Amino acid sequence: MVDQDRIEAGAALVAALRSIEDRRSNLVAELLGGAPFIAFNHHPPGDVFDPTTGAQYYFHAHAPGEHRQGSAGWEEIGHIHTFVRPEGRLDDSPIHHLIAIALDRFGRPISLFTTNRWVTGDDFIPASQAVRYARDYRLTDQAPASRCVDALFTLFATDIADLLMERDATIDAWRRTHEGSDALEDRALEITSSRVIDIVAVLSELQSMVD
Repeated sequence: MVDQDRIEAGAALVAALRSIEDRRSNLVAELLGGAPFIAFNHHPPGDVFDPTTGAQYYFHAHAPGEHRQGSAGWEEIGHIHTFVRPEGRLDDSPIHHLIAIALDRFGRPISLFTTNRWVTGDDFIPASQAVRYARDYRLTDQAPASRCVDALFTLFATDIADLLMERDATIDAWRRTHEGSDALEDRALEITSSRVIDIVAVLSELQSMVD
Protein backbone atom coordinates (compact mmCIF):
# COMPACT_ATOMS: atom_id res chain seq x y z
CA MET A 1 0.00 0.00 0.00
CA VAL A 2 1.38 3.40 -1.03
CA ASP A 3 1.64 5.88 1.86
CA GLN A 4 1.09 9.10 -0.04
CA ASP A 5 1.60 11.35 2.99
CA ARG A 6 5.03 9.85 3.68
CA ILE A 7 6.00 9.99 0.01
CA GLU A 8 5.10 13.67 -0.12
CA ALA A 9 6.95 14.30 3.16
CA GLY A 10 10.02 12.56 1.79
CA ALA A 11 9.97 14.74 -1.33
CA ALA A 12 9.52 17.85 0.84
CA LEU A 13 12.46 16.89 3.05
CA VAL A 14 14.74 16.29 0.07
CA ALA A 15 13.71 19.59 -1.52
CA ALA A 16 14.26 21.53 1.73
CA LEU A 17 17.68 20.00 2.40
CA ARG A 18 18.71 20.54 -1.21
CA SER A 19 17.70 24.20 -1.08
CA ILE A 20 19.96 24.60 1.96
CA GLU A 21 22.89 22.59 0.66
CA ASP A 22 22.78 24.24 -2.77
CA ARG A 23 23.82 27.38 -0.91
CA ARG A 24 26.75 25.43 0.57
CA SER A 25 25.06 25.60 3.93
CA ASN A 26 23.48 23.00 6.22
CA LEU A 27 20.56 22.74 8.61
CA VAL A 28 22.60 23.76 11.66
CA ALA A 29 23.92 26.90 9.95
CA GLU A 30 20.38 27.65 8.78
CA LEU A 31 19.11 27.51 12.34
CA LEU A 32 21.98 29.63 13.66
CA GLY A 33 21.19 32.26 11.03
CA GLY A 34 24.69 33.71 11.16
CA ALA A 35 24.62 34.17 14.94
CA PRO A 36 27.60 32.93 16.95
CA PHE A 37 27.08 29.60 18.65
CA ILE A 38 26.66 29.86 22.42
CA ALA A 39 26.06 26.63 24.30
CA PHE A 40 22.46 26.18 25.48
CA ASN A 41 21.18 29.32 23.73
CA HIS A 42 18.02 28.93 21.66
CA HIS A 43 18.46 29.30 17.92
CA PRO A 44 16.86 31.22 16.42
CA PRO A 45 16.41 33.60 19.36
CA GLY A 46 12.81 33.48 20.55
CA ASP A 47 12.27 30.10 18.86
CA VAL A 48 10.21 29.36 15.76
CA PHE A 49 6.50 29.46 16.57
CA ASP A 50 3.51 28.86 14.32
CA PRO A 51 0.42 30.62 15.77
CA THR A 52 -1.82 28.81 13.30
CA THR A 53 -0.99 25.34 14.60
CA GLY A 54 0.73 25.99 17.94
CA ALA A 55 3.87 24.18 16.75
CA GLN A 56 7.17 25.46 18.16
CA TYR A 57 10.83 24.46 17.96
CA TYR A 58 14.37 25.63 18.56
CA PHE A 59 17.89 24.33 18.03
CA HIS A 60 20.50 24.26 20.73
CA ALA A 61 23.62 22.37 21.68
CA HIS A 62 25.54 21.56 24.80
CA ALA A 63 29.09 22.66 25.44
CA PRO A 64 31.87 20.90 23.45
CA GLY A 65 32.61 17.54 25.03
CA GLU A 66 28.99 17.06 26.12
CA HIS A 67 27.68 15.92 22.76
CA ARG A 68 25.87 12.59 22.80
CA GLN A 69 27.60 9.66 21.12
CA GLY A 70 25.44 7.01 19.49
CA SER A 71 26.10 3.29 19.52
CA ALA A 72 26.59 3.37 15.74
CA GLY A 73 29.49 5.79 16.11
CA TRP A 74 27.77 9.06 15.23
CA GLU A 75 28.10 12.14 17.34
CA GLU A 76 25.45 14.82 17.43
CA ILE A 77 26.44 18.45 17.11
CA GLY A 78 23.15 19.65 18.60
CA HIS A 79 19.45 18.98 18.54
CA ILE A 80 16.08 20.50 17.78
CA HIS A 81 13.50 20.49 20.56
CA THR A 82 9.91 20.47 19.34
CA PHE A 83 6.83 21.57 21.27
CA VAL A 84 3.17 22.27 20.82
CA ARG A 85 1.12 25.05 22.40
CA PRO A 86 -2.49 23.86 21.97
CA GLU A 87 -3.91 27.32 22.66
CA GLY A 88 -1.77 28.84 19.90
CA ARG A 89 -0.29 31.60 22.04
CA LEU A 90 3.27 32.52 23.03
CA ASP A 91 2.57 33.35 26.65
CA ASP A 92 2.03 31.36 29.82
CA SER A 93 -0.35 28.96 28.08
CA PRO A 94 0.48 25.22 28.34
CA ILE A 95 3.46 24.01 26.32
CA HIS A 96 4.22 20.35 25.72
CA HIS A 97 7.54 18.88 24.58
CA LEU A 98 7.16 16.19 21.94
CA ILE A 99 10.44 14.99 20.45
CA ALA A 100 14.05 16.08 20.00
CA ILE A 101 15.86 15.68 16.68
CA ALA A 102 19.62 15.13 16.89
CA LEU A 103 21.77 16.50 14.05
CA ASP A 104 25.26 15.43 13.04
CA ARG A 105 28.11 17.77 12.08
CA PHE A 106 26.77 17.92 8.52
CA GLY A 107 23.40 19.15 9.80
CA ARG A 108 21.63 15.90 8.91
CA PRO A 109 19.04 14.34 11.27
CA ILE A 110 20.47 11.15 12.79
CA SER A 111 18.26 10.28 15.75
CA LEU A 112 15.08 11.06 17.61
CA PHE A 113 14.79 11.10 21.38
CA THR A 114 12.55 12.12 24.25
CA THR A 115 13.54 13.84 27.46
CA ASN A 116 12.40 14.00 31.04
CA ARG A 117 10.28 16.99 32.07
CA TRP A 118 13.05 18.83 33.93
CA VAL A 119 15.11 19.09 30.74
CA THR A 120 12.74 21.52 29.02
CA GLY A 121 10.45 22.53 31.91
CA ASP A 122 7.33 21.89 29.85
CA ASP A 123 3.86 20.89 30.97
CA PHE A 124 4.15 17.11 30.97
CA ILE A 125 1.30 15.15 29.40
CA PRO A 126 0.89 11.37 29.03
CA ALA A 127 2.00 9.71 25.82
CA SER A 128 -1.56 8.98 24.73
CA GLN A 129 -2.17 12.72 24.45
CA ALA A 130 1.33 13.61 23.21
CA VAL A 131 1.02 11.13 20.34
CA ARG A 132 -2.13 12.87 19.12
CA TYR A 133 -0.36 16.22 19.15
CA ALA A 134 2.64 14.73 17.33
CA ARG A 135 0.42 13.31 14.59
CA ASP A 136 -1.12 16.74 14.08
CA TYR A 137 2.17 18.68 14.32
CA ARG A 138 2.43 21.09 11.41
CA LEU A 139 4.51 24.14 10.51
CA THR A 140 2.99 26.38 7.88
CA ASP A 141 5.93 28.70 7.20
CA GLN A 142 8.09 27.89 4.21
CA ALA A 143 11.53 28.35 5.77
CA PRO A 144 13.70 25.34 4.79
CA ALA A 145 14.36 24.41 8.43
CA SER A 146 10.64 24.40 9.21
CA ARG A 147 9.93 22.31 6.13
CA CYS A 148 12.51 19.77 7.33
CA VAL A 149 11.03 19.54 10.82
CA ASP A 150 7.51 19.30 9.44
CA ALA A 151 8.47 16.49 7.05
CA LEU A 152 10.23 14.50 9.77
CA PHE A 153 7.06 14.38 11.87
CA THR A 154 5.24 12.73 8.97
CA LEU A 155 8.08 10.47 7.84
CA PHE A 156 8.71 9.10 11.33
CA ALA A 157 5.21 9.31 12.83
CA THR A 158 5.26 5.68 13.96
CA ASP A 159 8.73 5.99 15.50
CA ILE A 160 7.71 9.16 17.33
CA ALA A 161 4.60 7.49 18.74
CA ASP A 162 6.68 4.52 19.89
CA LEU A 163 9.28 6.79 21.51
CA LEU A 164 6.63 8.70 23.44
CA MET A 165 5.17 5.44 24.74
CA GLU A 166 8.67 4.26 25.68
CA ARG A 167 9.22 7.59 27.46
CA ASP A 168 6.28 6.95 29.76
CA ALA A 169 7.36 3.36 30.38
CA THR A 170 10.85 4.55 31.35
CA ILE A 171 9.46 7.13 33.76
CA ASP A 172 7.07 4.61 35.31
CA ALA A 173 9.90 2.12 35.78
CA TRP A 174 12.03 4.87 37.37
CA ARG A 175 9.26 5.63 39.86
CA ARG A 176 9.12 1.98 40.90
CA THR A 177 12.86 1.69 41.46
CA HIS A 178 13.49 5.14 42.97
CA GLU A 179 10.94 5.38 45.72
CA GLY A 180 10.60 8.80 47.27
CA SER A 181 12.00 10.74 44.30
CA ASP A 182 10.04 12.84 41.82
CA ALA A 183 10.81 10.94 38.64
CA LEU A 184 9.95 13.90 36.39
CA GLU A 185 12.46 16.12 38.20
CA ASP A 186 15.20 13.56 38.87
CA ARG A 187 18.41 14.86 37.22
CA ALA A 188 19.71 11.30 36.99
CA LEU A 189 17.05 10.59 34.36
CA GLU A 190 17.49 12.78 31.29
CA ILE A 191 16.98 10.82 28.05
CA THR A 192 13.87 8.66 28.34
CA SER A 193 13.90 7.00 24.91
CA SER A 194 15.92 7.26 21.70
CA ARG A 195 16.16 5.80 18.23
CA VAL A 196 18.66 6.15 15.40
CA ILE A 197 17.04 7.13 12.10
CA ASP A 198 18.39 6.47 8.61
CA ILE A 199 16.91 9.04 6.27
CA VAL A 200 18.60 7.59 3.18
CA ALA A 201 17.12 4.15 3.87
CA VAL A 202 13.66 5.59 4.45
CA LEU A 203 13.78 7.65 1.27
CA SER A 204 14.97 4.60 -0.71
CA GLU A 205 12.05 2.60 0.69
CA LEU A 206 9.60 5.29 -0.34
CA GLN A 207 11.15 5.55 -3.80
CA SER A 208 10.63 1.81 -4.29
CA MET A 209 6.91 2.31 -3.63
CA VAL A 210 6.51 4.66 -6.57
CA ASP A 211 8.83 2.93 -9.07
